[in-house]
Amino acid sequence: MRVSLSAAAIVLLASRAAAKAVYAHYMLGGVSPSHAQIDVDQAKALGIDAFTVNIGETSQGWALNALEGLFAAAQKSNFKLFISMDFHQQPDINAFTKLAQKYVGHSAYLRIDNRPVISTFSLGGYSVDQIKSWTWTSLADVVYFVPNADTAPGYNDPSTFVKKWADAVDGFLGWETAWPGGGTQPANVSSSFDSAVMRAAHGVSKTYMAPLSSLQFKACCGEHWYRIGEVNLPQRMQQLVDLQPDMVEVLTWNDAGESHYIGNNWPETLGGNPEILAYSSNEVWPHTAWQPLIQSFITAYKGNGRFAPVNGASASGAMWYRTVLTTASCNKPSAWQSARDSVNYAIVFGDDVSNTKIRVTTNGYVLSEVAAEPGLNYAAVDGMRLGAQKVEVVKNGVVTLKATSTANVDNNSDCYFNYKVVGFE
Repeated sequence: MRVSLSAAAIVLLASRAAAKAVYAHYMLGGVSPSHAQIDVDQAKALGIDAFTVNIGETSQGWALNALEGLFAAAQKSNFKLFISMDFHQQPDINAFTKLAQKYVGHSAYLRIDNRPVISTFSLGGYSVDQIKSWTWTSLADVVYFVPNADTAPGYNDPSTFVKKWADAVDGFLGWETAWPGGGTQPANVSSSFDSAVMRAAHGVSKTYMAPLSSLQFKACCGEHWYRIGEVNLPQRMQQLVDLQPDMVEVLTWNDAGESHYIGNNWPETLGGNPEILAYSSNEVWPHTAWQPLIQSFITAYKGNGRFAPVNGASASGAMWYRTVLTTASCNKPSAWQSARDSVNYAIVFGDDVSNTKIRVTTNGYVLSEVAAEPGLNYAAVDGMRLGAQKVEVVKNGVVTLKATSTANVDNNSDCYFNYKVVGFE
């Protein structure tokens, strides 16, 4: 029985927590086999352990073919995948049965305690007994079930909620705590609720998977809203290194529609949707420059807690900014008031940062110049102006690294609140 709090179960929980893992949420579109292979190989190179494959379509040929290609790519590269049932797209849990039965035995399928992992996006209104019935009848109760329960009744009282669900799940995935609560003023992300859920979960020998993300911006499909980004990503990184949850899920690898991607937005996965591609295409709006930061975070989270540059570099990081000011006269998204007109950066330095400064410039005007410190440095520097943006690393008066805007800030009538993310070179 999952609910047993035996000494053996507590030992297993401790062993799982010691072997920390980082996953990335992967939206299943009609990805081609070659692009699936690129995604898998890039994620593995960062230290990501598996893709959480978000599945909402369970019967169409394009989805089945894409899933098959993704598993083939993962198998080739010794990477792992696991299914996340998206109850917002497909509310019938039984629609996932055949897919789960087909893939849980695959060599590329992620297992914890030798049980295949299954997650969800929401609990879909299902009860404890209904979830237990599905896992028993569909998978003989051998699944390691880690649902996202953010919208489930009672989740705001973690202690009571996890006890109620302890007999049906093996862990809990957070989601909303990846960002500050919605609102119309700037705010900082917090890990206090993550801590409460994790503490409650550990109290009944369950695990907690904490979310990590950058921003939210959507301008398609009848929706138009923003959820604060700025330095949300590095703030959250530091919080999770300090919190040390059992697992972390990056939100996301490729959710182009909501702009919180760190990987590739292949046109075929979006069905060529012009609305989404207008503000999140690979060519114009790449976010891959965040990947060195993610890699540094993963090493710190899994290791000694210290952020260090990756791949032998003296520093790793990125600059990001919006191409439109909050004062622009355009069709701004809801909650735009929470945004700041700032040039944002995060840079990880090694121990040798003597006589090193970080300089931020907007349209030729120096906004900030601060001393660099070993480890993770980040800031949202207010005062961004129309024109070009730049962040420089200056050592002994000489510019050694710089990130320069790929597009000017202007009075953009499109009003896209997604970020231009630029790496250092």
